[in-house]
Amino acid sequence: MSPLIPYFVLSPIVAGGLVWWSLTRLGKKRNARAKGSLDAVVTRLRGQKAPGAVDLFVQDVSWSGETELSPQNCRIRVVMGGRDAAGIPPRFEVESAPGAPRPPADVLAALRVLDAQATEALKGGGWSWQRPTVSFEPAA
Repeated sequence: MSPLIPYFVLSPIVAGGLVWWSLTRLGKKRNARAKGSLDAVVTRLRGQKAPGAVDLFVQDVSWSGETELSPQNCRIRVVMGGRDAAGIPPRFEVESAPGAPRPPADVLAALRVLDAQATEALKGGGWSWQRPTVSFEPAA
């Protein structure tokens, strides 16, 4: 029996352990960065007044979902207050389907600016090629 047999048996186990440890560490760092950028969106948008001649302000911002595996399951919920908030359909997304209900043009322009600010804050945390869903809602 060759004295090299233990090395042939142990080397794949050690290499697999090193790969697993590296990927776990990278995943934890990416997840922390993604959560940090979601928190940055919350702090950036909270209490902000929408630009333009509309009476809209951000009343509340929150995010929910899983950041690690699939960004599509992560949602950012922006609750809007003000007189013009009544024109916003429930769970409105700026990039919604063509047949979906839309708010008036000036309200839509203001929501597009807020959505662009949210996207800009997300890009710093690894959300450059995929991003969570940003939905706007009128205050209840």
